[in-house]
Amino acid sequence: MADFTINGLNGPERLPLKLVFNEPEVERVTAIAGDHAVFKIGAPEEAEKQLRQQAEQAYRSVDELPQSPAVLTAAAIMTSPVMTLAPDATIAEALALFEQQSFRHIPIVSADGRLIGIVSDRDLWRNLATVPQSVSRDTPLQALMSTRVLAASSDTDVRHIARLFVEQRIGALPVADDGALKGIVTRSDVLAAVMRHYRLHLWT
Repeated sequence: MADFTINGLNGPERLPLKLVFNEPEVERVTAIAGDHAVFKIGAPEEAEKQLRQQAEQAYRSVDELPQSPAVLTAAAIMTSPVMTLAPDATIAEALALFEQQSFRHIPIVSADGRLIGIVSDRDLWRNLATVPQSVSRDTPLQALMSTRVLAASSDTDVRHIARLFVEQRIGALPVADDGALKGIVTRSDVLAAVMRHYRLHLWT
């Protein structure tokens, strides 16, 4: 079982749970998720310190998580289908979608539905504001999309996703199986799951 994967043009790269939450691999995940995760949430310095402390506690307790045949998985709580764009869609199309919706990142998928990239509204506006301007509103997204996207698998334990949210300060994570985009799990999805499944312990 692949709990997490890094997806891109060359297909999915398996990232087992022990690597995601084991130093120094955490720095590698941070480099990807920190810049390109969906709905990244900022925090003041004191809040960041508290989040780090929570994450360190999670590192120590992950091996003690109770094992149960009735694990709540990403597939059970994810939002699906997901709004996506093709790599040949233009910056103008992405900006129009951002204006219509409340999210800030759009997964980019191939013709066969594989997750191959992601773009953020911030990235688009930053590129449009460069002087001299290197892109225009007609530029295809494949020219500037991030091609390394951290994603959970459909069978990833929701507790591990919640833990990743704490560590990386992200609000949502794509869900992909063998590179195929299946859905997105948001912070709200996790909180709703905790409310519905009151016996779900995020950590021991």
